[in-house]
Amino acid sequence: MSNPAEHQPYSTLEVSERDPEAFQKEVVQYPDHSIPQAVPLEQAGATHSYYSPETAKEVVSAPHNAYLGGGGYKDPNYPGGYPNAAAYHNGAGYPGGVAYSDGSLYPNSAYPASSTSPLDSSAYGPSPLTATENGGQYPPTNEKAAPAATICGLRRRTFFIILGVAIVAIIALGVGLGVGLADKSKNESAAANSDSSSSGSSGSDDPKDPASTNSTSAKLILDNSKITASNWTDNNGVVHRTIFFQDVYNSIIARRWDSSGKTWKTNNLTELMAATTTPLHPQPGTPLASASMDHSPTFETHVWFTDPGNIIRSMASFDALNRPDSWDNDTLSGAVLETWPGGQLAAMWQRTWGADGDGNWIVAYQRPEGAIKTANSSIWGTATVAVESKNVAANSSLAIIPQLRGPWLDRLELVSERASGSTGIMSTTTFNDTWNGADQRVTELQSDIPLPAVSQQFAATKWDSWNQALYIALLQGGGVQGNHWDGKQMNAISSFKFNSGPETNFTAIAMTPDAMFYGISNNQILEYSLDQSDPSNFNYVGTVFP
Repeated sequence: MSNPAEHQPYSTLEVSERDPEAFQKEVVQYPDHSIPQAVPLEQAGATHSYYSPETAKEVVSAPHNAYLGGGGYKDPNYPGGYPNAAAYHNGAGYPGGVAYSDGSLYPNSAYPASSTSPLDSSAYGPSPLTATENGGQYPPTNEKAAPAATICGLRRRTFFIILGVAIVAIIALGVGLGVGLADKSKNESAAANSDSSSSGSSGSDDPKDPASTNSTSAKLILDNSKITASNWTDNNGVVHRTIFFQDVYNSIIARRWDSSGKTWKTNNLTELMAATTTPLHPQPGTPLASASMDHSPTFETHVWFTDPGNIIRSMASFDALNRPDSWDNDTLSGAVLETWPGGQLAAMWQRTWGADGDGNWIVAYQRPEGAIKTANSSIWGTATVAVESKNVAANSSLAIIPQLRGPWLDRLELVSERASGSTGIMSTTTFNDTWNGADQRVTELQSDIPLPAVSQQFAATKWDSWNQALYIALLQGGGVQGNHWDGKQMNAISSFKFNSGPETNFTAIAMTPDAMFYGISNNQILEYSLDQSDPSNFNYVGTVFP
């Protein structure tokens, strides 16, 4: 396919033979608001450890009263006792044996103290040798045995045996009477409850009671989990979809589906990488973004997330067609892409302009100074500014979708939020060969929406050969609103209907580029298809997870 004469053949992701420093300068402006900083552990004062190094072989400077009743080491910083010190594995209470290195015993031993040497038998009474020396009698005596005492004419021992038997009999009789009365009361109460049940009331343990059922259902999805979704089509026309979220153990979970098998399969990416040299450590509630490529013979799916240091990480299925269960670490060529703490991510695969190359992966994120930047796989380390910090709200939600330029699908639309007083404005910014001048290519979608929040997220999709588009926002409180581009004009949609499915209370949403909607609601992930004749309607397809 020939390229238009007015353009030189280069990637629309600004990979050019021209000097990027001369061609496009990054705009770095610091907003008026303060910049949150991540403080490393060693700078936060938490550098002291109460645990000795593995090389320590002796107990040094043991504190007074180290063993109080065998309860374990008592550190002054832990008045209630050293953590997990109640019983060491050897049962002795302190690691390393039963004595200090110099052979002395523990202070405040559980054994009774003596004012004389433990070797002096008189300290604890006569020794067995002393008893032997006195003819085997202890204590020695020359006196005659006194006559046995009696009570009521009976030997003392016989009297107390008879008294004990009588007391036990009396106690048994009392217990029997008590049980009988309790059983009677219980039977009367059961009869009353039976009468009450027949009149229509039910107990809280009734298995049909929704409250009882919900209380026993296991929680499987992280409360603040985000969700992302992508799709691709293979050479046989089989559609493949993958969604990502976090489970209650903070693991990143991939759920895969294809139109041939029509079943959902699971990969726990965190578990797959646990035994490798590059284990995954995602933030709880990490932002998630994903994209897929279907440029035969290459079929890939990628997911991006952030680690506890707010650095973008990535996993990829580099052979999604033949080895869909195989996932590997995508190093991003070693690039360190730092995000605004709590900021969102958006990603897509972009086709190269007018050529047959594999295209590029692109990730949009908010930098700590506030600007929205896009990094791409041609040179991950040279991200460029898409929206200047003065035009974007902190912690802005993000979405990104391809846009047609004539017959080529090589432009982008980036959805973000700008602050306007006490409210926000959801808008799109267009990539047109470059982000230069992008502030002049902005379209307002939703005005007077809440300012960014953890629960607020954007999503976008297209259909009708990429000519129609839908931009939606999950707002604080769970409401969903958005805009529909019908190919000629933008139409606002104040609310959406989710038809035929269960009651919804979405905490996270996502859409694939082929107009499928996914939402986390009530510990489930639900799937809907867009009604393309009426984009305010979504039709329930099924439950993706569990």
